[in-house]
Parts: sequence; structure tokens; C-alpha cells
Amino acid sequence: MFIAKRPYSRLMILLLLLTTFVLTSCAGAANAANWPGMSTDGENLYVAYGPGVFGIEAESQDLLWSYRPENAALFFYAPPSVENGRAILGDFGAAQGLFSPQTVVSIYGLDVDGNTVQTVWARNDLAKDRIVAAPLQIDGVAYVATADNLLLALDAESGNELWRFAAEFSIWAQPTYHEGTLFVASLDRHLYAVDAQDGSQKWATELSGAMSAQPVINAEDNLVYAASYDREVHALNMDSGDEVWSVQATDWVWSAPALADGVLYFGDSSGNVFAVNAADGEILWQSGVHGMNVVAGVAQNPPLQIKGAIQASPVVQDDVVYVVSLGNGESEEGLLVALDAATGDELWQVTTPAPLFTTPIIINDVIVVAMQSEVGVLQGYELETGNLAWSYLPPADS
Repeated sequence: MFIAKRPYSRLMILLLLLTTFVLTSCAGAANAANWPGMSTDGENLYVAYGPGVFGIEAESQDLLWSYRPENAALFFYAPPSVENGRAILGDFGAAQGLFSPQTVVSIYGLDVDGNTVQTVWARNDLAKDRIVAAPLQIDGVAYVATADNLLLALDAESGNELWRFAAEFSIWAQPTYHEGTLFVASLDRHLYAVDAQDGSQKWATELSGAMSAQPVINAEDNLVYAASYDREVHALNMDSGDEVWSVQATDWVWSAPALADGVLYFGDSSGNVFAVNAADGEILWQSGVHGMNVVAGVAQNPPLQIKGAIQASPVVQDDVVYVVSLGNGESEEGLLVALDAATGDELWQVTTPAPLFTTPIIINDVIVVAMQSEVGVLQGYELETGNLAWSYLPPADS
């Protein structure tokens, strides 16, 4: 279905703000041009940080491998996708030359086996703007979103292009796969449903704000959720794209909500956390409202205020919601908070050495956060207490 072009003045302003935010937030330590991106295969952790990417064994924190292209001007934001020993990743691009304004962006296919890494293929002819989201690998196909409006389907073994889908503006979110359909959120304010086999569009729904968060699937209720800069989370019918309900936050919703046991949890840029019924959007509780918890409209004690914008997705396990934030802005510290999933009451909170932009990962009974810090790029905290379990700083050449 063709969607008519139209002016995007507000979207352009938003994109400039976001780009400025990315760049100014990244002028930190370790000479890295970005905050770390992190992914996992359930056993190992994979991190994109500055000019390279690396993998560590989560239990021992031993370095498995590291990869750094020869071009020293490159850096990485999106973590790799690793499936069956094949890592797929894309870089943030580099200028082609002093007299050429064109950006060269590469997508890589690596063989990672134990402590070795080998480049199998590299493509610099597919994307012309940065790779912000981790690729998605399904059944031997790598789906790669680009900031030049594309969703690319590549053969993971060879790097050959299978098809491409073009949105109207940048795609900063990893697509979500469900039963042969890819759900794609774009800065053009559209949520798309795309056939995973051939890249044809099934439907497109325009919302009132840009989206940089991965869509979330609720197969039981046949819903797909989209978080937006219109300060809302939207629930759409997966088959038609029709909006079923939406719920209003107090500020931009940067990141994907977390779905657990019929409840949707999400945070906003003012430090508020919401729990809503996943079927109908009814607010069950919210924290950070004028310094109080509100459960079903009743103020709770003690008061809670999560300091700093929430840019990462919450993580839920064993009836606990874990939230990270950028901190209060008065220091270089971030915040990791554990909340009771039923009430929103605080269980514990810890400050971290740097603001937290990246969604944490729970693995081996610790919650791992990634940050720009000279103390540790990765830190693992005990789930029960929030005590620091370990800290990891990669070697300078990784």
C-alpha cells in the first residue's frame, strides 16, 4: 500500500533533538562515541562499545572474543545478534572521505567459535545511514533496520540481500517477529506489519508520534504494543493494525514496554513507571507521580520518585520489575531500582557509576547493566538485594 509523502517538520525537529541527545550524551569516558549496547544468547553477553564489539561468558566474565574493524573512525551502538555461532552486526557509519559527504555503513557477518572470531562477509553497499538497533535472526535470515528508512532481509550465511522494505523515515528499532510477520516501528510515526518471506506490507497504522522502541507482541490477546513520543503506549490488533486502546504517560515513552503475566510495564522520560492491564490498558499502578506511588487511585506510602529519565525497557522476573534511569542530572551517576510488580513499591535501589541508557539483562541470578564508566562497562547486581556482584571493564584493545 502506497502512503503519500507529506512534510515532517515536527519529526525533523524531533530527529535533530534525538541526534543531539545521542551525541551529547556520548562525550564521556573511555573515548567511546556512544553508550554501550548489550544483547545475550542466554549464556553469553555481547556488547557494542566505541570502536568495537566483544563477547564475554556471563558466569565467569571471561572475554570470549572481540572484534574491531580496521577503520578507526567507526564505532558501534547496536549490539550483535548471535545465533548458532553466527554474529550479525552493523556499525554507525563513517565519512567516505574529506570531500565526500556520503556516509559508509557496513553490515558484518562473523563466525564466533569459542575465543575466535572471523569475518565471513561484510557489506558496505546496503545502508547509507547508521545501524541503531540490533539485527534479528530468524531461521537463517538476518533482518537489519537502518536509519536510512530500510528494513533489510539478508541471508545470514552469505550476506546476500533477499528483499528490502522502505519506510518513510528512519527505523531505529529492532523488528519483532511473530508467525511469519515482522512488526516494524519507525520515526515516520507508522507501525508496519511486513511479510517476513518477501517484505510486502500487510498493513500500516499511523500514530501521532515517532517510535524508536521495538514493538511487543501479546499473542494471547492478539495485540501488538507500540511506545511512542506522543506520550502514549498504543495497543493494535495484530491482524488489521486497528487501534484497540491507548494509555497516556506523563512524558515521552522511549523504550519498549515489558509484558509479564497479563500486565504491561513501561517508563517515561520523567521517571514515571506504569503498570497497565495488557488486555484493556487500565492503569493498575504508577510510580513517581508527585513523589508518590498510586495504586488504583490511592496514594501509597512510603513515597517513591525515580530520579532521571527512563530510556531503557523495564525487565520483569519473579514478580519484581527492574528499572534503570539516567539519574538526577546533578551527578554522573545512574539508578537501578527494583519494584514490587503488584504494587509498584520500592524493594531496593542502587546508584551506578554512570547513567543507564541500555536495557538491562537478567542472567545467572544477577541483573547486568551497561554504561560508560572507567570503573566498569558492565556491572552485575544481585537480584535479591541490589548488592554489586561483579564489574567488568574490557581490555583497552577490545
